[in-house]
Formats: sequence, structure tokens, C-alpha cells
Amino acid sequence: GVKIENKVGSTHEVDLGNTASIEDHNTALAELEDHFDEAARLSAEETSEVDDRTEEGCKQLEDLYQYEGGEEENSTKSKARDIFWLVLCFVGIMFSFVLYGLLLEYATSGGKKLHELSFLFVTSALYTTTAAAGRYVRDETPTSIPPARFAVLGFTSMGSTFCSVRSLRYVIYPIQVLAKSCKPVPVMIIGAMMGKKYPLRKYINVFLIVTGVAMFTGGGSNGKKSNQEIDSASPSQIFGVILLFISLCFDGGTGAYEDKLMSVHSVGPFDLMYNIQLGKTILAGIGLLVLNQVHLFMQMCQDMGFLLVALGFSGALGQVFIFVTIAKFGALTCSIIGLARKVVTLVASIYFYGHHLNPLQFVGLMICILSMVMEFVFKSQKGTQPGHGSRDVKPKQKQELREEDKRPMLDNMDDKEGEGDVELAPTKPLT
Repeated sequence: GVKIENKVGSTHEVDLGNTASIEDHNTALAELEDHFDEAARLSAEETSEVDDRTEEGCKQLEDLYQYEGGEEENSTKSKARDIFWLVLCFVGIMFSFVLYGLLLEYATSGGKKLHELSFLFVTSALYTTTAAAGRYVRDETPTSIPPARFAVLGFTSMGSTFCSVRSLRYVIYPIQVLAKSCKPVPVMIIGAMMGKKYPLRKYINVFLIVTGVAMFTGGGSNGKKSNQEIDSASPSQIFGVILLFISLCFDGGTGAYEDKLMSVHSVGPFDLMYNIQLGKTILAGIGLLVLNQVHLFMQMCQDMGFLLVALGFSGALGQVFIFVTIAKFGALTCSIIGLARKVVTLVASIYFYGHHLNPLQFVGLMICILSMVMEFVFKSQKGTQPGHGSRDVKPKQKQELREEDKRPMLDNMDDKEGEGDVELAPTKPLT
């Protein structure tokens, strides 16, 4: 017999026997050809299987490289999106609040007197509308906090805004901006009266900011407007400073009571803004009716209706950008932008409205800015504290009011002195 081994290792045997006839040889050759064909076919199938496996492996390798490359590409796109949102939030906050400040100073300068209740009614109504839209878009669940609690928050917030705007009849806008940085003063006074202890650096920082504001307020002869309407040492300017202090007390009370509510109730940021601003709108409307000042409201709408709407929209837009910043980048980033915004607002006010500073006022301004930077550095080293509403607590409604009454009101207020412009409950960063 003849053994034939094909290319894939299979062995085939052909038995030729003892015949030697041509016919037998032809038959044997035909069998050989058949086996060669079979060997070739088997070889092709094996080769095809190898090719298939090779192709599959190559495809997996290609997919792996594509996945790694795609991951890098996605990471690059994610960084680009973050940069875009950060720039947008920075520009949005700066534009909104700097514009708000310039418009507010314009509405209270040059002998113009802004009617505070009309201002509150229009701007709070626009804030309420914006918050309602934000609450709807985010599908926030309505809070279980009783309306009476929001009425208290609305009253204290309204008192803060009323006194702050009223003070601009007696002091220039930069003094108001700097005085807002003195928010820890009433908080620390009340806290000390209640036996609370504060670190030494807190007292030093408060001393610096108060000294700077005092130097800036009393250091020049043009304490009101550039036309020297009111002398810096006049009783009227002192009254303006007193109004700012009262505004800070209301502001501190708002934050303290809000903290107390947020510690036991669950509430969304736009839901909180909506309820507080709705309360302010209702209270301002009642004030216009009770004090018989509806005609003044109509006159204000006639004289500067567009200005009031612009103030409301710019402030509301700024609140939305604050929410986006906190949600995407955290409270620390928002604090950095807020600090930059205060400095830019001061510079813009001094530049556009011609507030000429003498050396003493300039030194006072620098001390105030240094104090704000120091406070920011201390807070960033300590770590950002949870904001209002950041605690995810959902107790039973029957226990909520009892728990709320047990909460002290000044527990965390010493870490929240920079939030005077924020109408939203800070939220957790998005992950």
C-alpha cells in the first residue's frame, strides 16, 4: 500500500494489491487524486478556521485600541465641557451681579430715590418666577416645611433687602459692598452673648474688616455721591451705616433660621428660593396696600419700570449661575468667583461713578480685600462646609417640628458669612 499524508497531518492509505494491470494502476491513481483533493480540501478548511480565528483576534485587538482611544477622546471632551461650563458660570456670575450693582447704584444716584417696597415687589416677583421655572425643570419635590416658617424667612430676608437698599440714600454703593463683608460681626456678637467661643483668627479677621470699612467710610469728604451730596461725617451717613448693620442682622437671622430648618427638612434649592421669594412678594404687596403706597408703585413703574425689571432679571440670572456653579464644581469654586465678583464690583463702581479715593480710603479698601482673602483661605484650609439643604435627612413629619425646635440657631453661621447674595439652598456637587 501507499501512505499519503496531507498538509494538515491526516494519513491516508491506498492498497494497490499485487496487480499490475493498467486498469488497476488507473484505479489506484484515481484514488490517489481523490485523496489529494480531500487533503487539499481539509487543508483549506483548517486554513479558513485559522484565518477566522486570526481575523477575530485582530478585530478584538482593534476594538481594544479603539476603546482606549475613545476613552481618551471622551476624557478630552469631558475636560472641554468642564472648562466651557466653568467659563460660562464665571462670566455669568460676574456679568449678572456686576450689572446688578451698577444698575442699583444708577437707580439710587443723582438725586434719584428708589422706592424700596416697589423694588422688593417687582424683583421678588421675578425671582419667584425664575425659581418656579427652575423647580419645574429639575422636578423638585415640594418641601414639607410649613408656610408659616417660610413667612418668617421671607420677612427677615425682606428686612435685609429693604434696609440695604434704603442705606443707598445715605452711602455710596462700594460702602454697601464692603459692609456686607461685616456679616460675621452681628453673628459673633449674638454668639458670644450665648456663650459661643470663636478662634483668635476670627476676631482678628473681623477687626480687620471693620477697621477697613471704617477707614473707607470716614476717610473722605465725598462719602455719598461724586457731587458731595452728603458729608462723610454727617449724621445721615452714620444713619446709612446703621441701616447696613440692621440689614446684616436680618441677613444673619435669615441664615441662622434657614440652617435650623434645613437641618431637619428636605428641600430643593429652587424650591427654597421659590418659597422665600414668594413670601417676600406677598409681604411687599401687603405693605404697599396697608401703607397706601400703590400710587408710588405705579409712579415707580412709570419712571423706571424697565430698570426694575432689569434689576430683577440680572439678580435672578445670577442666582441660576450660582446654582450651576455649586452643582457642577462645588461651593469652594463658587466662593472664589464670589470673591472676584466683589472686587470687580468695587472697581467698576469706583470707575463708572467717579468715586475718587484718598490715600486713607484706598488703604481701608485694601485692608477689606485682604480680610476677605484671608477669610477665604481659612475656610478653604478648613474644608467647605455643607450648605443649606445639603444634608439628606428625611425624618417623619410628626418628628420634624420637634427636632427643628431642638436645633440651635447659630451652630454653623460662623462659616456662612459670605453667602449674603445667595438666595438658593446650596446643593451637592453633581457626580
